[in-house]
Amino acid sequence: MPVRVEFRGGKRPWKIVEASTGVVKASSVTKKDAEASARARNAATKGK
Repeated sequence: MPVRVEFRGGKRPWKIVEASTGVVKASSVTKKDAEASARARNAATKGK
């Protein structure tokens, strides 16, 4: 499932969220780390 990055606050404010359901899949301290994780997750789901 495709994921996106959202800022939601808290100790690890950058959330990696499933695009279709809005369920949080992971979180990161920095936006840069969250975007890298989201790119990796999205690349792994291409073609499935």
